[in-house]
Amino acid sequence: MTWWNTGGLYFLSLLGGAAGAALVVTLVGRALIRMSGPPLVGRRPSTIDLAYLKGGPGLAALACAVGLQRTAAVNRGPMLTLDVTGPLPAGAPPLMAAIHARLREPCAWLQVLADPQVRAAAGRLHRKLVRRGLLASDARRRWARLTTVPLWAVTALGLVRLASLVGNGAEAGRGATAGIVVVTCATALAGWLLLPAPWLTRGGRSTLRQAAADLRDVGARREGGREPSARELMRAVAVRGPDELVAVDPVFGDAVGAHRRPRPAPPVRIFSWEYNRYL
Repeated sequence: MTWWNTGGLYFLSLLGGAAGAALVVTLVGRALIRMSGPPLVGRRPSTIDLAYLKGGPGLAALACAVGLQRTAAVNRGPMLTLDVTGPLPAGAPPLMAAIHARLREPCAWLQVLADPQVRAAAGRLHRKLVRRGLLASDARRRWARLTTVPLWAVTALGLVRLASLVGNGAEAGRGATAGIVVVTCATALAGWLLLPAPWLTRGGRSTLRQAAADLRDVGARREGGREPSARELMRAVAVRGPDELVAVDPVFGDAVGAHRRPRPAPPVRIFSWEYNRYL
């Protein structure tokens, strides 16, 4: 008698142990990949670089649009369109230049994001950040996904065991079979949740944290009520997201798809002795 055709409880214990070991191997492998990374190369990231690290090409394009609008190079047109109203600022990055060139013909913001030249400029920005060690390369992301192979192997083992019980009503009706189903489904769910690979390297994460800390320091020193400059607003949008634009210029925010989100309701305590659970 082998381990395969032993009782259901014995196989369930083996499957559960294998699932736990596979989860540990996956987590350790992903932690090693996450902690290690290529050294940072080049100068400090620009505001557009930070926006790409924070929110991808969409936020990077939004930061460019904010810079163009605050320097009177583009503005809102009729029917939520955008239009060129001035020359391209000196020293503008390639992505900003591509957006300015597209807006020489008035169009909506979604058409700007879908423009081939804008997408090509965003692709070049992505490759630059990979070379500088701020974004994970495709090979590194593949290795991160490969760490989930043990979980999928355990899932396949559980599925084969369940398939072997088809037609065997006495064995399939045992309680251990339900346990095998639960362990198999839980292992598959863990593999699915861990399958997406992180695209920021350790250097990229530390760069974003440092940029957020610097922005808080600037905000603490800023005089109350003063209108932010183009550089300050671009930096705030790049590090904190579109809400910074909506708070300053909601009209232009509507044109670029940055809408004011409803303020969450204040937390309500359920019981007086529970300090950490809220509705």
